[in-house]
Amino acid sequence: MFDMRPPLSDTAPLSPLAPRRIALVGCGHVAERHARALQWHGPRVDVVGVVDPDTHRRQTLGALLEAPAFASLDELLAERSPQLVSIATPTGLHCTQALKVAGAGADIILEKPLSTSLEEARQMVMQVREFGRKLFVIKQLRHHPLFLALREAVRNERFGRIFSVGLEVYWNRNQAYYDAASWRGTREYDGGALMNQASHYVDLLAWIFDEPDEVYATGGTLGRRIDVEDTALLSLRWPGGALGSVHVSMLAYPRNLTTSLTVLGERGTVRLGGPRCDRVEAWEFAEHTPQDDVIAELASSVEDILSGGHAHVFGAIFEHLNGVPDAPIVTGEEGLRSLAIIDAAYASMRAHQPLRLER
Repeated sequence: MFDMRPPLSDTAPLSPLAPRRIALVGCGHVAERHARALQWHGPRVDVVGVVDPDTHRRQTLGALLEAPAFASLDELLAERSPQLVSIATPTGLHCTQALKVAGAGADIILEKPLSTSLEEARQMVMQVREFGRKLFVIKQLRHHPLFLALREAVRNERFGRIFSVGLEVYWNRNQAYYDAASWRGTREYDGGALMNQASHYVDLLAWIFDEPDEVYATGGTLGRRIDVEDTALLSLRWPGGALGSVHVSMLAYPRNLTTSLTVLGERGTVRLGGPRCDRVEAWEFAEHTPQDDVIAELASSVEDILSGGHAHVFGAIFEHLNGVPDAPIVTGEEGLRSLAIIDAAYASMRAHQPLRLER
């Protein structure tokens, strides 16, 4: 039966779990979501420190979490013994920091994506495993109720043969956004529209439909002064013959326009749209099932669930680490799947030709 994640609230009951010593590395914008998730899970966590080279940021988040603040990860690991470290730093720093944490004997939560380099990410995943530690990736859209429903429909073969899949991500990231931090828009530390902003949605394609066999991509830096693409187009082909398209752009004016996903099959059509893919524009199948009766309710719950997306992810990780079976975690190995698609897309852009996806 369909798994609908309940909205989070201040009064929602928490199943009792042993508190886990956790640290937060990086105190920027994304780290605020990690901090809110830790606050919500209060009885389950003992925050032993926060890390950021910026004095104001680390002191602000440290005060919020009532935890000591450190200027570097080395200082934190020398003075504290976290069991779990959540890393919310620029992507280009993930691998080095994750391996330090694993070497110190702690498990790791990484903000998406794993790395700006597929080869580096593979080495990181392998070495963390060799240290005997666990690596988890933040993929909060896997808790999106409409995506969960769509995945179930695909797994139950409600579409019959799937003919095509179309993904559109039209967002606004103006020049001021990139200028606000020196690492944004750089190839080494950030990645472009595909690697950074759209990586969650590339993950969804692999999670819902499995990896494609072939990728043909083009991209460009059309409207921003950055080192990487602000717009990308991908053509995909799946093993069963289904075709896919991905159009990503950070140039929508003056705000985010839409995130939409369309699936066309021989016995079904689905189109999800709206700024957060939270509107059901089409949900039609040849055969009715109980799933169809709850779609409107699921759409109405998207905002509540995504507002607590990181808390849902953290909760699944805490449950997994405490031995709860089938907790919906995303491992480092699983995170490599979407990164491989993005890597193949960039290779295709450079080669100006379709490329087979490495498996």
